[in-house]
Amino acid sequence: MAEHDELISVLNEAVSLEYTAAIQYNQHSMLLTGRDKLLFEEIFQHHAKESLHHAKMWGERIVYLGGVPKAEIGTVEQSTDITEMLEMDLAVEKKAVEIYSRAHKVCKHEPTRYMLENHILDEDKDVEELQKLLGKVGIAQAAASGAKKVAFARR
Repeated sequence: MAEHDELISVLNEAVSLEYTAAIQYNQHSMLLTGRDKLLFEEIFQHHAKESLHHAKMWGERIVYLGGVPKAEIGTVEQSTDITEMLEMDLAVEKKAVEIYSRAHKVCKHEPTRYMLENHILDEDKDVEELQKLLGKVGIAQAAASGAKKVAFARR
């Protein structure tokens, strides 16, 4: 179906990224040591399984739209430092939001557009989770100081 060629191309980028993410998260889960293994292994394994599921789901959608999913894998980033791992995974999740947003813009198939909207929200939740784990989410000072004032006023 020529009408979906551009969408299929962008979705193939997404499938490739999801395969890459699955391997990267799996590698990160194996490279953890010490307390980081206890704290992060389950998170990384969950994301690895989730990424593989996403690759399958969007690959199936590509077939439905008349295309062939590509089984290409990008560069898998590795580290033994937990902060670096989280930064690498955050970059992958941000890229996923960008790719799925691009797919949404070119999508002319209404049911797929709805799927993409929901999926973008899911990917953005992953971005949020990683940013919080990295301490990149700032709490507004006014809200924090207001909470202190309330706590002191009750005494």
